[in-house]
Amino acid sequence: MTNNMILSRRRMLATAALLATTPWQAVLAEQPIRLMVPFSAGGGTDVMARLLAQGLGKELGTTVIVENVAGATGTIGAAQVARAAPDGRTLLLGPSATMAIAPTLLQGLRYDTAKDFIALARIAHGGNVVAANPRYPANTVPDMVAAAKRTGEPVIYASWGVGSAGHLAMESIRTLAGIKMEHVPYKGAAPLIQDLIGGQIQVGMVDLAGALPLIRAGKIKALAVTGRTRSSALPQVPTLKEGGIAFDTESWYGLFAPARVPDAEAKVIAQAAEKVLRQPELMARIQDLGLDPEPISRADFDKEWREDMLTWARLVQQSGAKVD
Repeated sequence: MTNNMILSRRRMLATAALLATTPWQAVLAEQPIRLMVPFSAGGGTDVMARLLAQGLGKELGTTVIVENVAGATGTIGAAQVARAAPDGRTLLLGPSATMAIAPTLLQGLRYDTAKDFIALARIAHGGNVVAANPRYPANTVPDMVAAAKRTGEPVIYASWGVGSAGHLAMESIRTLAGIKMEHVPYKGAAPLIQDLIGGQIQVGMVDLAGALPLIRAGKIKALAVTGRTRSSALPQVPTLKEGGIAFDTESWYGLFAPARVPDAEAKVIAQAAEKVLRQPELMARIQDLGLDPEPISRADFDKEWREDMLTWARLVQQSGAKVD
């Protein structure tokens, strides 16, 4: 084969690829991608979405609009994405609370999480934090447990929703420590944190991404972090396991699409997301939030997600967590 024939063949292949992608790219240019955040603005999931949106839009040649739809541990927003047209223009920024825990605890979901979504990319992973109002007398989880045992009074705590990772982690503390605790669910981490600052609630499990600036500013205090190791952003704060609570499961944030999105389009979005997530500037910003970016392949994230659904289901059973 001559050099001219090789060049001609390469041009033909390039033209075919361009023609194959042009219709979808044209649709994207006319109608931007909606990136659904199933919690209120200001929380960790929202922060992750806004970090991702600009770079993802640039890679795909379109605008990515972040849209917040809060409620029911993220399942209201997730349901909208599950029912969205399979055109690659509606995506979900789903935390493990919504995509791995809620299916176990919440009955009557209008979708099947494992069947109605496909995983595209893991954005970040890490622990959450048991936080308190600065005037709360306990400074550690063992202090909190000791006080509850001494007084016999329940610890009133908040999480960002029924069936959330925060709810389940706190219920694990209740079960493993043998103390009374009562749950106050919020529609998102942002309003929970505001009430922690104001003293309307004394203790809560919150996402580290949303809480870290306020912890550093002294507006709330950290009693413990979840996860296997201490957070590099809060090295002075012990893990729950260090405090005698055998709970070290981590949370994550992932990018998902409706399952009916054609594989070719899903692959383009996943590759664009992976490229964005490997940018040093974005990785540094995620680390500043106390989380670990650590990009993995789409296949590895899909495996992790599906295994985590089984892991959280076992933890639900072990902890005795119930839907309020």
